[in-house]
Amino acid sequence: MPNRILRLFKFWLKRFLNKLNIFIFTTQNQQSYSKQMLVETVPSSSADPTLQLQQHQTETQIQQTVRGGGNQTIGRMSGGHAFSRVEGNVYIGSKPHKTVVPFQVRSLPSSYVKRPKALEIVKDLLLTKETNILATLVVSAVYGLGGIGKTILATAIAHDPEVKARFPDGVLWADLGQQPDLLSCLSNWIQALGDYDYKTTTTEAASRHLGTLLYDKKTLLVVDDAWNCDHVELFRVGGTGCQVLVTTREARIPEAVRYDLDVMTPEQSLELLSRFKNLRTEEEKQQAQYLAKEVGYLPLALELAAAQVAEGVLWEELLADLRAEVARLEALDLPIAESVSSEEKRKHYSLRASFNLSLRRLSFKQLCQFAWLGILPEDVSITQAMAVTLWEVTLREAGEILRIFRSKALLSLGSQHHNQQQTYRIHDLMHDMAKWLLTTDTQAQDLPGVGLTIPSAHALLLESYKAKTLNGLWHTLADDGYIHAHLTWHFQQANQLSELHQLFREETEAGRNGWYEACERLGQTANFVTDVARAWQLAEVSWTDSDATLSQVIGLQCRYALITTSLNSLAANLPEYLLIGLVTKGVWMPEQGLVYARQIPDQQRQIYSLINIAEHLPPFLRAQALQSALAAIHSIANKEYRANALRILAGKMPEVLPEALAAISSIANEEYRANALRILAGKMPEVLPEALAAACSITNERYRAQTLSALASELSEVLMPEALAAACSIADEFSRSQALSALARVLPEALMPEALITACSITNEEYRANALSALARVLPEALIPKALITARSIKNKLYRANALSALAYKQPKALLEALDVTRSIVDIEQRGKALSKLIGKLPKALIWETLTTARSIANEEYRAQALSALANKLPEALMPEALTVAHSIRDEKYRAQALSALAHKLPEALMPEALTVAHSIRDEKYRAQALSALANKLPEALMPEALTVAHSIRDEKYRAQALSALANKLPEALMPEALTVAHSIRDEKYRASSSECLSSQTAS
Repeated sequence: MPNRILRLFKFWLKRFLNKLNIFIFTTQNQQSYSKQMLVETVPSSSADPTLQLQQHQTETQIQQTVRGGGNQTIGRMSGGHAFSRVEGNVYIGSKPHKTVVPFQVRSLPSSYVKRPKALEIVKDLLLTKETNILATLVVSAVYGLGGIGKTILATAIAHDPEVKARFPDGVLWADLGQQPDLLSCLSNWIQALGDYDYKTTTTEAASRHLGTLLYDKKTLLVVDDAWNCDHVELFRVGGTGCQVLVTTREARIPEAVRYDLDVMTPEQSLELLSRFKNLRTEEEKQQAQYLAKEVGYLPLALELAAAQVAEGVLWEELLADLRAEVARLEALDLPIAESVSSEEKRKHYSLRASFNLSLRRLSFKQLCQFAWLGILPEDVSITQAMAVTLWEVTLREAGEILRIFRSKALLSLGSQHHNQQQTYRIHDLMHDMAKWLLTTDTQAQDLPGVGLTIPSAHALLLESYKAKTLNGLWHTLADDGYIHAHLTWHFQQANQLSELHQLFREETEAGRNGWYEACERLGQTANFVTDVARAWQLAEVSWTDSDATLSQVIGLQCRYALITTSLNSLAANLPEYLLIGLVTKGVWMPEQGLVYARQIPDQQRQIYSLINIAEHLPPFLRAQALQSALAAIHSIANKEYRANALRILAGKMPEVLPEALAAISSIANEEYRANALRILAGKMPEVLPEALAAACSITNERYRAQTLSALASELSEVLMPEALAAACSIADEFSRSQALSALARVLPEALMPEALITACSITNEEYRANALSALARVLPEALIPKALITARSIKNKLYRANALSALAYKQPKALLEALDVTRSIVDIEQRGKALSKLIGKLPKALIWETLTTARSIANEEYRAQALSALANKLPEALMPEALTVAHSIRDEKYRAQALSALAHKLPEALMPEALTVAHSIRDEKYRAQALSALANKLPEALMPEALTVAHSIRDEKYRAQALSALANKLPEALMPEALTVAHSIRDEKYRASSSECLSSQTAS
């Protein structure tokens, strides 16, 4: 009867959802999902889904039932697809998945000892299998032992170069354990393969979808710590290019090749022990050998023993304790199957004895803390922040406890980090021991336990977390790197299903779904979907296993259906500028922005969003964003758009440069081709000949000159004749002068005569002067007379003075000639401009006259430039006059520029006046600039005043800049005040930089 009613409910739910006015965008190949047929689409007339979005202008509000009896609008959707039929679980259509290469493998631990024989056998089995089948290789353990190193062996295999070459499409890794969250593991693989849109509530549908994604891939699929062969079947998917590697203690996997991993050899055991403690003497090595034999050469038992020795326990003492403990366990006759051999029993006892000895050396408080690790899911990353709640300690204490457990080999280091803090992992055998201690009566004779039931332990942990919420609302919990991904699991384990369903009714102050917003903020929308799936399944189960009514079950499942269908609608319609703005302004966490960027349906918007957002992501997320962008670019059909996208991406991913250049060379539009080549200049030394050929092929002279100029500094001497010929062939004199000036700095001497002829042939005097000035420094002596004749022939005095001034590097007499020409310029503005360029080149004999000339320049920008050029030549006697000239500049930008240039030459006697000049600058940016330049020259007596000037800067960036510059000169007595000023900076970045500079000086 219940099944009949359930079928009726599903039929009713299907009809109800058919009437929802929800439009979604879907381009997924329906054949890929023919088995589940979860969504049918109404096709539009256009075959291009991007054009469908652009052409179809109808917008419909997407509404989600999240509170009471009302609906909440969470986004708008436009497109040519609509729900026409829904069966069973609701799936949201998605874009074609991107080609990404996942590598979900942890790093090998520092204590890793290579086991060549086992490694080669497993590798051979992987690499020599038949290519027309999806093969499965099972790494089991001799005697079914745990702690024998199966996971480490699988990790080493995945890192092996030959294995990587055999599986170029990457490695997917799933940690199962005894009670795995299968849907979460499958969804993780789906997202790792680039499909961030697929949503399902069943493991069967997720497994089928994985098969679709992997059918043409060569991917290694690692299923670690499997306990149930049915669980493994969900991951045995993919085409004939894939292989499945399973590690298991006892599970029998049908139609699989099996390899039983044995314990370590005595030599390998000694090497592992030596990683923890250096074996200096033969006696120590002999004791280590006895110990290794006593623990049965089991890697986990060896690590536990080695950790105790490293802490100071004597070899003989530990060996005696182990033997006594094994004897005690044998006397207790632990419940090990009678069918096992005596050797197998012995190894089990040795491992248990190692556990017991390690745990007995903990205090009772530490033992209880270790026991609470048993409440966590298997193979989870343990963060310092979550340990605060788990053990009800401070953050610092949590870190110390975790490090203690790590030093005792009770925990291993995790590969992930949370807020730059190390994470930890617990071996599944250790996890079993912790769980046993948690549920064992406190009066047990072996090891004292906590004596809780599993549901009550989860309930207590949930109480501790709830105490950290605002007004009991779960979505207000702070991120600790754990709870947002596992809260609903804890509800399930605590049998608090009503609390779980209530979680999805929580609202923010703005009336939005609270738990969704919390997960979204952390970039964990996939976890939110998993939570919804869990709640959906439990709602159905609760109807048959509890007193829930049919109407309650229908209401819950409708809610979860609506939530699921709304997720992609929101993601698909988020404007690009808003997405990037939310991340750059810190409103969203980086993970959150990346998730939404990947789900933008418009291809061009998605690519640029991924590239632009990458700049604001931490390194591991940046790499993911750029790989996703590259995969999307490969699917662009239009050559110009693809080249443009590759051009932009190449600045972030040098490895795509050859591909980018090939795409750019095929662009017909010369402006676009030139722009693309200019942007790539300096980033492609290996393809410079092709780049130069592409530049020379540009017929538009302006674009050709710009491209040649951009490439000039990167060209080798071999390519210079071709580049110069391309520049000389430009008829437009401005463009010819531009290209020639850029090439001048790098031309070999043999090409100088041709370059000078080209410069002299330019009829426009400004462009001729510019070309001569660029060539002046590099012309050989034999060509200087001809260059001087050309410069003197220029009628315009400003351009003639510039050309003569440039040639003075090779012909000093030209300098005085340039000065005479400059003085004869009637126009005050032009004369000042010419003097500012000339003044720094005048000889010291004319220094007083030069300073007087600089002071007479009316234009303050040119006066500051002239004073800056003179700074290094001024004798100490003229520094007071120079400081007066700087002080007379009213424009604060140029005053700061001049003061900064003079700073390193000013004598101590002038420092009070210089500090006054700096203090008088009202613009905080330029005041900080001037103060920073003066810092190293200020005497100790002026440091209090300098610190006051820095403190007076309100802008935190510039205050931090000034404090950092003063740091190495501040006397010890002023350091407390300086640190107070630094600590008053609210912006964490600037506070950290200034505090670091000051602290380093205090330490030194």
